[in-house]
Amino acid sequence: MEVYWKKAVPFEEYHDIIQKKTEYSDKDLVSKYQLSLKRVEHIINNYVPDTEQQKIFEEKKINGKILIIAEGWCGDCSQSVPVINTFFKKNSVKILQRDENLDLIRKFLTNGNESVPIVIFLNDENNVITHWGPRPKFGKDLLAKHKKDPENYPKEAFLSDLHNYYNNNNGVDIIDEILSLL
Repeated sequence: MEVYWKKAVPFEEYHDIIQKKTEYSDKDLVSKYQLSLKRVEHIINNYVPDTEQQKIFEEKKINGKILIIAEGWCGDCSQSVPVINTFFKKNSVKILQRDENLDLIRKFLTNGNESVPIVIFLNDENNVITHWGPRPKFGKDLLAKHKKDPENYPKEAFLSDLHNYYNNNNGVDIIDEILSLL
């Protein structure tokens, strides 16, 4: 894991990468990056960690660092990565591009898929403590509902419900689930 840690970048550089990718000529990707950037910046400007969750984290006395496998075009990444970066700012947090590190994401498949984000907690020796991702349970349940009956719960409805959930939940479930693993 040490090799991946060295290749990973801090959140600010990840944010810069997303900004630069909004200038791609591929219109499908440009719109995804633009929407992602808008979501990331909204969270940067509005997310305030829950004080009770902060207290729980401090009581756990977790050392180490956090490696996030992500992609700037991904909606789940845009909702989770800035929350995790802000909440765990006392730990070292770095982000690694999934599409440039397929060998790593394949070690953390979700139901056989290369889903992101994957949040990996490492100790000081770069050993994996635990990992989380790619979305909170509520989001996983919404996806299962869509996959079970896409005609009655189409992708557009799923994505709308998912991002409304993220906006209304303010990162609470993301952090709760991660804290429960530590």
